[in-house]
Amino acid sequence: MLSFLYRLVEMFQREHGMHPNLIYLNRLHYRKLLESLPAMKSHEEISRFLMMEIIISPEIMHPHVACASLIKHSLQPPRPMAL
Repeated sequence: MLSFLYRLVEMFQREHGMHPNLIYLNRLHYRKLLESLPAMKSHEEISRFLMMEIIISPEIMHPHVACASLIKHSLQPPRPMAL
């Protein structure tokens, strides 16, 4: 499972020029991931190791990765436009 995920990350990086920060798995994929990382005991530990948030959903047919960006909004109200 780790080698498959590594290839997904590598392909994503080549295509988008950035490291993904989300990984989508179903419960079976997640169980396989846990089996390949027996020394890691928590979900957070695995997430830090992968450098991605792990999203587990029964609708996921195949593991995939994505990158979600955080947009910082200004607390200042927009300036009025001049007429």
